[in-house]
Amino acid sequence: MNSSKTKEKAVRNFENIKDALKGLYDLLDLTLSDDKFYYEAGKDNITAVYKNLIELLLNEYGLRNLLKKIQNSEVELNIVLNEYLANA
Repeated sequence: MNSSKTKEKAVRNFENIKDALKGLYDLLDLTLSDDKFYYEAGKDNITAVYKNLIELLLNEYGLRNLLKKIQNSEVELNIVLNEYLANA
């Protein structure tokens, strides 16, 4: 993949992540806005994920380690990373 296409894909991926986090935030707003504790906790967590993701992506050492962990499936998530990476 050439540099221009790689950059376009990275920008698109970043926008997708941003949209997904905004979607989660909107869901919280719709479903939990009356329950201030859970609403604020959810909002704080979504904000923290976004800020930490940005900082991690801007830190070359952190980015390299994240990529290694994902490639080795050391990140524990409720999705099957190997299956996703195989289809990427």
